Amino acid sequence: MSARQKLLSALREVEQDMRPPSCDVYMNLTGKKISSQTSPAEIIELLGDQLVKCVLWEPSVKMMIEDGITEFYECGPMKQLKAMMKRIDPKMWGATTNIDV
Repeated sequence: MSARQKLLSALREVEQDMRPPSCDVYMNLTGKKISSQTSPAEIIELLGDQLVKCVLWEPSVKMMIEDGITEFYECGPMKQLKAMMKRIDPKMWGATTNIDV
């Protein structure tokens, strides 16, 4: 069984306990956002695909900026996402905060 199949199987086991998100969520698999009305079944499929396909980080961030997001936070010991933000949108680089955990 592939890693994707294992993930999908595990998520489907708990799908009945899952609810749609409480807000819009940007999926870096597609570079687009999903609405708060997206079903858990659809999200499960997207997560399975995200595990094995290239993600669209830059289009995701550009969509966030286009939608009016003005602050970004990176949680982790390094500043990799902040460095990518500098190349994506230098103005938003200054609005990106790294939280060392």
